[in-house]
Amino acid sequence: MNSQFKAFTILLVTFSALFIYAISPWGLTFAKQMLKKIDIDSMLPERTDSTMLVEVEEPVVPDSTAQRFLFIGDSMVEPLAYRFYDYCKESGDTMYAVTWYGSTTTAWSSTTLDYYIKEVRPTYLIFCMGSNELYSKNIKTINESLSRMLSKAGDLPCIFIGPPNTKPDNGFNDEIAKVFGKKRYFNSQSIEMERRSDHLHPTNSGARVWMDEVAEWMTSEECIHPVVFNKPEGKQSWPIHHIEVLQVKDKAPTLSPRPATEQS
Repeated sequence: MNSQFKAFTILLVTFSALFIYAISPWGLTFAKQMLKKIDIDSMLPERTDSTMLVEVEEPVVPDSTAQRFLFIGDSMVEPLAYRFYDYCKESGDTMYAVTWYGSTTTAWSSTTLDYYIKEVRPTYLIFCMGSNELYSKNIKTINESLSRMLSKAGDLPCIFIGPPNTKPDNGFNDEIAKVFGKKRYFNSQSIEMERRSDHLHPTNSGARVWMDEVAEWMTSEECIHPVVFNKPEGKQSWPIHHIEVLQVKDKAPTLSPRPATEQS
């Protein structure tokens, strides 16, 4: 019994010594040779991609349901709306467009936006403005206006088509990206399009090029809420209903569907 106990004690002491040596930072020299510690982890096979748990992001599937678009903003909306109307007609969607000449983000962040959302009851909201504020230095006010607009949109899918300025602005486009996020913001500054004599507004053909770029982006994963569009071919449709033109002086906007004036 004593011999068994002694043997057990020797084994216990030996294993304890080996364990302490394994976890200790010190080495042990025997016969002028350092006893090497073995790294158990290094002896295990390296994990490959097939053995690792990788979180795969689910692809975004474009929404194929019929949409009811509310397309609002400054004078840039009108030329874009003609082309966008054809996209909606080709894809089974409905478009209501409101172009408010000379308007700003401050103007649209007011009760006017509430009015049109209530009247149209859209499933998708598109903002397009900023050309009248490109060189404003009041970035704080612009940020607050953009934030109010996004708040009023609520749970509605919404995007912001940035102004097509050809010269550097004072930070307007940066504020759109900051408030709305990159997947809600279409940067129009790099679009090459034919423009009118003011060198800012697009011609009708220029607007078609611009809107085609926007529509392609709206069907991609780069957009926060992609949709399905069928690209229209041929000449634009006439007349276009559900488009309203406002002036800055207008105080009580109404939405009464009427044909838009044909453009050449």
